[in-house]
This record gives sequence, structure tokens and C-alpha cells, in this order.
Amino acid sequence: MKIYLIIIFNFIFYTFQKIIEDYSIYAQGLVRGTKSNLKKETFHEFSFIYKKSNEQLEYVTQYFKNKDKILCVIGSGDQILNSMLFKPSLIVGFDISVYPHLFLKLKMAAIQSLSRDEFINFFFETIYTYEEDLYDDIYFNKICPFLDDEAKNFWTYLFEYNDWYDIYNSILFSSETVIPRRALEQNAYLNFNNYYKLREIIPKINIEFIISDIFDLEIKNNFDLIYLSNIIQYVNVYEYKKKIKSLTDNGKTEVLTYLFQEINDALIFFNDTNTTGINFNKNGLLIHKKKEN
Repeated sequence: MKIYLIIIFNFIFYTFQKIIEDYSIYAQGLVRGTKSNLKKETFHEFSFIYKKSNEQLEYVTQYFKNKDKILCVIGSGDQILNSMLFKPSLIVGFDISVYPHLFLKLKMAAIQSLSRDEFINFFFETIYTYEEDLYDDIYFNKICPFLDDEAKNFWTYLFEYNDWYDIYNSILFSSETVIPRRALEQNAYLNFNNYYKLREIIPKINIEFIISDIFDLEIKNNFDLIYLSNIIQYVNVYEYKKKIKSLTDNGKTEVLTYLFQEINDALIFFNDTNTTGINFNKNGLLIHKKKEN
């Protein structure tokens, strides 16, 4: 029996290592321009990483307050980092792409190892300089000890052959312009006091990651809050509506849908008393929760 367990363990370990190696090699191809992540589907296994959220998170973060168990789209990782400030007992991040959770792990490790100014410089003010190699060494060498093995292997492989500028400006990442001032406005965790508060919180957070789309995602916990970002804009809206109903049927879970538009038409589409919402600056947030009878 013991020898069989060892064989099974070794097989699982080898398979896991092979998957990570394949993802790293593909990412290297994306950075070097020898691979493409353009497919018929907008989002898929090798989709790009968002550098930062393009949502108006300053209006959203308050909804993470007093939520003990949170399920959240990973994306840029900013939503999850903001939610950590409220110290939930469990955060589960999911994404259809294999890369966003590795970027979030890089950000978490950077918060634990870099000053706030260094963090902002690294993630939001990346520019090319002739001292790029030195810049990479100083920053990444500080970050590396705080990465788990999966993230450390992935990012070390990329940094071994590329500068951060080349990685960050490749098609591994989204192409939107990052404005540091806007990132500071959006994200409560970048507030000076909150940043160093989060440094103390991160090691204590129970966080798990799942690679899946929303329809294949197996929900094993009764979450207090599920944040689905703007997934509704990229999927069949009728299937999405059915999924929302299944997620909220327990009467406990609150689900948030972000819209890059006002919510009036969406409220008509959902057409039930379990969906309410708010508008802010031409964007909106739908709040789905089954009402008690």
C-alpha cells in the first residue's frame, strides 16, 4: 500500500510540475512574441493578465466589508487585495486564465517585501531605463523569498531571460495604459496606512485559487459574497442569469455584477425582486440576493 501511495504522489507531483512548466514556456513565448493568445473566445486558458482593474473599485470595495467568506474573480488581483483589508476568514479566487493567480501572488509577495513607493513604481510606473537589469535584480530579489514554489518557479523563469519592462509590456499582459494616480484613487490597499496594514494581514489570510470559468466552477462553500466583475458582458446572459439564481438560492450569498454602463436595462432583464443596484459615474453594480419570504 505504501509503495502505491508513493507512486500516486510522485505521479501527481510530476503532473503538476509539468503543467506549471508548460504554462511557463507558453508565457515565455508570449513575452518573446513567438506565441499568441488571440483566440475566437475573448477569455480562455492563456488569456492576458490585467495590469490593474479598470473598474471603479472605490465604489465597490465597501461591499466586501463584514463578509467572512468571499469568492472573487482574480483579474488583476486588485479586487482581492482590497477585500483582504476586511480580514475575511476565506478568500477563493478564480479565473479562466492560468496566469492571473500567479500575478496576484507576485503582488502579494511584493507588498510583503517592497515599500509602498517601490510597489507603485514596480507595478504602475514601469518604464524602460538602461539600468533595467539592476532594477529587476533589486526588486525581484526582494520579492522572491515571499513567493510560494509555484509562483517562484514561474516568475524566476521569465526574469531569467527577460527584463520586467519586456514582460510587463508583452502580450502576456493587457495593453491598457496604466495611470498611477488613477490606481491610487481606485484601490484602498494603496493608501499609505492600508498598504502596511495589508503587509501584516496577508500571511494570515486563508486564500485558495481555482482555474475555471464561472459555469464550470464548483461552489463548495456557502460564501457570503461572490464578486463576478463584468463577466456578464462576455457570456450568454441567459445562462448567466440561471447561474446567479443557483448561487443565491441558499438565501445567504450576495452576488455582485459589475457593469460598464448604467444598470437600468440590466434590472429590466433580471426582472425580479432579488436584484437591486446602484449607478455611479455611468457605471453600475447589480446586487443579487434572495429575499426572505
